[in-house]
Amino acid sequence: MGSESPHATATPARSERYTVLAVLAGGAALRLLAAPFVPLTPDEAYYVDWARHLQPGYLDHPPLVAWLLALPVRLAGHSELAVRLPAVLMQIGTGWLAASLCSSRAGPAAGVAVVVLLQAAPIFSLGAALMTPDAPLALGWVGALWAFDRAVRSDGRWFLAAGAFVGWALLSKLTGALLGVALLAALTSTADGRRALGRSWPWLGALLAMVIASPMLAWNAAHGWPSLAFQARHALSGSDFSLLRLAGSLGAQMAYVSPVLIALAAAAAWRALLGSADAVSRALALSALPVAAFFTLAAAFTPGSLPHWPAPAWLSATLLVAIEGTRWLRVAVVSSAALAALATALLALAPLSRDPLDEMRGWREGARAARVAAGGARIAATHWIALGQLGWYTGTPAAYVGDRVCAASYYEGDPRRAGESLLVVVDEGLGPSVAELEARMGPLRPAGFAEARHGGRVVRRFRFYRWEPASSAGP
Repeated sequence: MGSESPHATATPARSERYTVLAVLAGGAALRLLAAPFVPLTPDEAYYVDWARHLQPGYLDHPPLVAWLLALPVRLAGHSELAVRLPAVLMQIGTGWLAASLCSSRAGPAAGVAVVVLLQAAPIFSLGAALMTPDAPLALGWVGALWAFDRAVRSDGRWFLAAGAFVGWALLSKLTGALLGVALLAALTSTADGRRALGRSWPWLGALLAMVIASPMLAWNAAHGWPSLAFQARHALSGSDFSLLRLAGSLGAQMAYVSPVLIALAAAAAWRALLGSADAVSRALALSALPVAAFFTLAAAFTPGSLPHWPAPAWLSATLLVAIEGTRWLRVAVVSSAALAALATALLALAPLSRDPLDEMRGWREGARAARVAAGGARIAATHWIALGQLGWYTGTPAAYVGDRVCAASYYEGDPRRAGESLLVVVDEGLGPSVAELEARMGPLRPAGFAEARHGGRVVRRFRFYRWEPASSAGP
């Protein structure tokens, strides 16, 4: 028998690392090519307005999305590619950390499997193209689990890195707190976890997480914890259980993840939850099923709940699928990729009746008409969506005069106090009526209107009203 080469086992691992890099680079290239051709979503435009008013905290979410956008927006100005570049880069980091974690648990093939799954599933592949708080949350979520694995398996000092990633996740979205709870529960419920808790590193990691999240925590404490109240109203405001809402949430999650992958992920998480004796598998399971169940149950009670809320849970469960390995992996990849392709085609070839892209249409035309009607007056929006989109397409932050509190209510306050003229832009169907605006602001003088069309139909109607401060208003 011939002697085995000393590199026989290293070569496949190196080859699979190259495969991981190739998959991640290919996915990133496709997102970067598409980014300039897709208008900003309402959320993205709203976060750009945040980035123009940097704060340690915001009403709707923690501040990291704005902090990450600030430099690209300042350097590149009006560029969809610049806005989305941080999200694409973070998706590469998320995929690399996921591959590293799965490879360390189950071999290099598991690392390849997880990056392919993350490129295929719509919630991860299409979602990674948008710059929302979910992009940094995913990086912090996977990064914390990656560092947690190293801390438990080899060196407790990795708990500092795990804590740093949890802090990053908390600065991304309040959902990051559930990850911290899952990690603590995994440590307390397993023998290797309890041994780790006997040393100082996990506690120092937890302290570091709180230090990193402290700007957001301090801002909330100074303002009476508005973010917690906002999210409680947004996600937990319902009181009546609805089977229809529950079915809608489950159906949408299957569409976002794919039925095959969600079944495999749920089964893998359940097995790990019941049978795992090590802290890492328990952490993956606890950050999967309980989190998914929490948001799914909340959707059954809450009108307007969104099916992407459990996405971090399915991220943990997808890691478990890749680690566990199954003959259904190929089916999961194909079905997920087919759903992503179908979703892309439906958005690109949507019929002329109202479609999801309508919420992004018409704002350029409205902003152009508003600039003409405004003269030297500042443009003011009556809804958070209009605030972001008008600010994006005019290139100048809009004032906010809506009747509901939004992020701008904290970082700018009432623009009428500045004593300058305002052109109030009313988008029909968004925000308060003109009568409600006048009851709050005083007289509004009509200053024109505009319509935006797409495919031969009206997608947005704008009416413009001039507001003058009392000292300069005419008789």
